Amino acid sequence: MGMRGHRCHCCTHRERAAIDLALARGVSAYALSKRYGVSTHALYRHAKAHLPPQLRAQLIAGPDVDIDLDRLRETESQSLLANLVALRHRLFAALDVAEEAADGNMLSRIAGQLHRNFELIGKLLGDLGIGQTTINQNVLVLPMYLELRIGLVEALAPYPEARIAVAEVLHKLEDKAAQAVADETRELAR
Repeated sequence: MGMRGHRCHCCTHRERAAIDLALARGVSAYALSKRYGVSTHALYRHAKAHLPPQLRAQLIAGPDVDIDLDRLRETESQSLLANLVALRHRLFAALDVAEEAADGNMLSRIAGQLHRNFELIGKLLGDLGIGQTTINQNVLVLPMYLELRIGLVEALAPYPEARIAVAEVLHKLEDKAAQAVADETRELAR
C-alpha cells in the first residue's frame, strides 16, 4: 500500500491566484505566510512543485495582448505622465503594505521602482519645459522625501494608530500633488 500524497495548501487556498502571482514576483514567503495564513514550508513546496519557470514568466508578463501602436496613440486619452503619476501612487500604496509586513526585500525593490518612476517623470517634465526658465521642484520626486517617508512609517511601527494616521496624511498630500501634476499636464497639452 502506498501513502497518499498530501494536498497542497496553496493550490486549494481561495487566494491561490494572488499567492501564485506574488511568488512569481518574488514576494517573500514570510510575508505571504503572514498575509494568507499558509506556512512558509507550504509556500516553498508549492513554488517548487507547482510554479514552473514558464508559468512564473507568464504570470510576470501578464496576458498576451496584440497592440496596434498607431491605434493606441489615437485612442489613448491619458498622457504618459498622468499614467506614471497614477503608477507612483500605487507604488506608494505597495510600499505601505511592504512596511506593514516588515518585508525589507520588497521595500527595497519598490523603492527602486519608485526611483525609476521619479527619474522618468523628471525626464518627461524636463522635456515639457524646453525653452522655459521656470524651474518647479516637486519634493515628491526627491530621494530624500522617500527616505523621510520610510523613516517616519518605520519609527511609528510601535504605534499602529499613529502610523495609520501619518500614512493617510502622506497619501492625501501625494494625491494632491499628483492631481496638480495631472492638471498641469492637461493644461500643457491644450
